[in-house]
Amino acid sequence: MISAFRDITIESWNTQGLGCLKKRPVVRDSISSANPSIICVQETKLAAVDRFVLSSFLPSNLSCFETVDAIGSSGGILTAWDAGLYSLVSAHRCRFSLTLTLQSSLYDLVLAVTNVYAPANHAPSPDFLDEFESLGPLFPIPWLIIGDFNLLGDPSDKNNANFDVSLASSFNDTIRKLALFELLLSDRLYTWSNKCDTPVLARLDRALFNHAWNLALPNSSLSSLPRPTSDHFPLMVTASTSIPRTRCFRFENAWLKDPLFLQTTLPAWHSPAARADAAGDLAARLKSFRSAAKVWKRSHRFNPKFENNCVFLIDLLDLFEETRPLSSDELRHRVSCRTTLERLVLARAAYWKQRGKFHAIVEGDENSKFFHARASQRLRRNIIRVLDVAGVTVATHEAKAVALHSFYLNLLGCQQPDF
Repeated sequence: MISAFRDITIESWNTQGLGCLKKRPVVRDSISSANPSIICVQETKLAAVDRFVLSSFLPSNLSCFETVDAIGSSGGILTAWDAGLYSLVSAHRCRFSLTLTLQSSLYDLVLAVTNVYAPANHAPSPDFLDEFESLGPLFPIPWLIIGDFNLLGDPSDKNNANFDVSLASSFNDTIRKLALFELLLSDRLYTWSNKCDTPVLARLDRALFNHAWNLALPNSSLSSLPRPTSDHFPLMVTASTSIPRTRCFRFENAWLKDPLFLQTTLPAWHSPAARADAAGDLAARLKSFRSAAKVWKRSHRFNPKFENNCVFLIDLLDLFEETRPLSSDELRHRVSCRTTLERLVLARAAYWKQRGKFHAIVEGDENSKFFHARASQRLRRNIIRVLDVAGVTVATHEAKAVALHSFYLNLLGCQQPDF
């Protein structure tokens, strides 16, 4: 059931390294399916992260990020957020944590999110707890602390008797000193497994929050997500605000790009019985059409994987074509993929044009990726890469300029001097 209020969604996941290129698409697809507005990643094992690397393991909407870089092949913390929903106020980096203060663009709310990756080796755990305690006075605003704490608070946090009472007492004392609440995990007992035949299970990942968060976002919950990779389960914090969602129906111009839309919905426009009252007749038709359009919307939601699959198949068939002729079925399939891809791109352009309120421009001229690609294609097509001059291939810019000048000079002749 869709919530009647807007939700803040924050995902946390110890991915246990993102250096493996094969692992990154798995992580990206998992995060994309969860669709968080903020993502906290621990143990990236990346010494540096740029936008190119970021796009390999995060969906495109999570384009803004801050990091605590890994030291060698250990550690590494990254927090990314949706720039359309939040703007960065400040970033506070420590040895074991990264705290971002974010301003919401939807409502009057400033919140702090601390991404924690505590040491697995417990020798520096006292240093982590001191660092953790020092953060408290810095964030009197709504504050969430989430991540891999690598500490247990109670014997029930582990499925065996190996429990360090002293370390757990220090951890609990720090939480009490900061006056923090723990957000209880609703759907499982443990968040980590060593994946052995007789596994050791523990609750190492958790979420804590302060009193200001409790007042601003009282309807907060914590749940786990599927674990396609890593020993840790991803966690998702969902915090409901008091800002209601709009219930009004909005017609999407992008629907008109699908040839089946009008075929499916127009019968609903003609279905109501004719009325003598013109206004009543129009209202009945609109209501019937709106119901049909809502059904269409639910069954034709945008799926980014569909577009990616079209691109993949086109590239694959283009690659095959370089080594062998394509069969008639392959040619027909490529044409179908290109047609579908063009329709999806035009629908996306119409979607953003409608929201951008640019009524005086041609659809798609808002520097979308499609028109960037078209412009690049025209540029590549119009560039003269080589010239054949009397059987000699000319490739350098200077040589091509001389050859073209000589050709047109002979073709048009030179200007006659005036006497």
